Amino acid sequence: MILQALSDLYPRLSSDPDYKISAPGFSPQKISFKVVLNDDGSLHAIEDARVTDTKGKLQNDIMEVPGSGKPSGAGVNPCLLWDNQTYLLGRQPEDKKEGFGLERFEAFRELHLSVEKSISLPAFSAVCRFLESWDPASLASHPILNDVGTGFGVFELRRAKNPVHTDPQIRKWWLDTQSTKETKATEGFCLVTGESSTIALLHPKIKGVTGAQSAGALLVSFNDRAYESLGKDQGDNAPVSEETAFRYGVILNSLLTGPQSKKHRLRIGDTTTVFWTAQPSLVEDCFCDLMFHGSSGITPDNFDSQRLGELNRLLTAIRSGTNYQDFGEESTTEFFLLGLAPNAARLSVRFFHRTTTEDLLDRLHLHHKHLHIIREFSEQKGKRAPDPEFPAIWQILAETARVKDEISPLLAGALTRSITEGAPYPQSILSAIIRRIHADRTINYLRAATIKAVLTRNHHQTIPIMLDKEHPDPAYRLGCLFAALEKTQEDALGTLNAGLRDRFYGAASATPAAVFPRILRTYQHHLAKLTPGAKIAREKAIQELLAPITDFPSQLNLKKQGLFAIGYYHQRRDFFTTKESTETT
Repeated sequence: MILQALSDLYPRLSSDPDYKISAPGFSPQKISFKVVLNDDGSLHAIEDARVTDTKGKLQNDIMEVPGSGKPSGAGVNPCLLWDNQTYLLGRQPEDKKEGFGLERFEAFRELHLSVEKSISLPAFSAVCRFLESWDPASLASHPILNDVGTGFGVFELRRAKNPVHTDPQIRKWWLDTQSTKETKATEGFCLVTGESSTIALLHPKIKGVTGAQSAGALLVSFNDRAYESLGKDQGDNAPVSEETAFRYGVILNSLLTGPQSKKHRLRIGDTTTVFWTAQPSLVEDCFCDLMFHGSSGITPDNFDSQRLGELNRLLTAIRSGTNYQDFGEESTTEFFLLGLAPNAARLSVRFFHRTTTEDLLDRLHLHHKHLHIIREFSEQKGKRAPDPEFPAIWQILAETARVKDEISPLLAGALTRSITEGAPYPQSILSAIIRRIHADRTINYLRAATIKAVLTRNHHQTIPIMLDKEHPDPAYRLGCLFAALEKTQEDALGTLNAGLRDRFYGAASATPAAVFPRILRTYQHHLAKLTPGAKIAREKAIQELLAPITDFPSQLNLKKQGLFAIGYYHQRRDFFTTKESTETT
């Protein structure tokens, strides 16, 4: 289904000039410099071919060049009319043995001289004359080559509008050459299309997956006899036509590294996620920004007015759970989500989800509903940004570990799948957050909201959005009680280096019977230091919380510890909320 969905996307993206999808036999490559020649092949200049993006930064230009990509491997493998500085100009890499660059330049030169007569084009002959006269020792006189980075270079004639490799005569010669090339490919039925066709012996390499090899990794491969069967070799074990292999490869590479990759590609943990819709849609345009920035990042500082309006429209639909039906035909458009992770020279598929945009927005609405809890900071407080009403996935994952590198690599994919499919959240996210709370004694909005979501969806608990003084669960009331006892200590003694939460939260939330009798005794001393009015109000609040509790539980399981944390968060939030704002909420 993955290959079929990607192949079906080819007609749409190939007709859209913004995606720069290459024709069969060609590939898009990052070009950083160009060698400008005179008509006789003498060098005019070596120029920077990079372009300026919307933010004013230089980036490599994307050009369509002959070939499916730079051949990999340790052998000598020159390309036609484009290549890196080592092949095209004979630059000697610092980490290679002496003569490495010269050997590759000579191979590049011989390739072009060998086909000069068959191409028979003045522009191509000018390139050949340059290669005959070029001395790699001249590289030092062109400092621009040190600035352009590791991108590829192309040839261009002075006063010409386009590079040499774009000439129609060269393109036709290249395609004719590829069609007459001897191959070991066989005829067979393609598993994707169901039609008889030439079967691809090798599948295209996919670039842009974080952590995978920079030269690209394979989505379909058979590199060992153990993976083959019935005497079949390589691609014959999973017969896919050459056309289908080309289509899915060029489309997936475009989604991952092409000009429009920013709206199709998102990294979640160690998983590189790509998404698309069968037809152009608002969801396709905005999904990446929404999932990466969350609602707190949808501001004029990050987006222009048009994109800001589109994102707010989508966010409004997710909040309401109904307005997305006004999107018309877009609501029935198919939506695809693919998660890829590195696995040596191959790619691992973490998840693949196929649905409609309406169903996806339903799932996002449900996720938003389960996360919904009173926010600690609902407005900007100095430099403190408001808590995100719809947090990004990475913001939730960040609460499960001390640093980013410690986030479980499997958790990102599992959480994404839960959100987009409406499946139960990974139970490990609850234990990870509880573990972090015990370690740093911090119960913030994101942690409380995530705990609420897991308990609501996975355990069918009814969790209040804000403080519920009548909630019957002892664990929730004990969390409220602990927050009230801590606030009493703060009111009596002020800020301490190690307060009640720092010393007792972990034990109180796990083994209440062993801790609460002790801290209730110290509470009496703290209560005596309050003013008479505050003393009466606090004592009344404590007694209301203790009234239904006949005995402190000896232990609380993970689910009950989550309720304890939510109760604590609600009560702390209530202490710092005025009566008027509480009633408004």
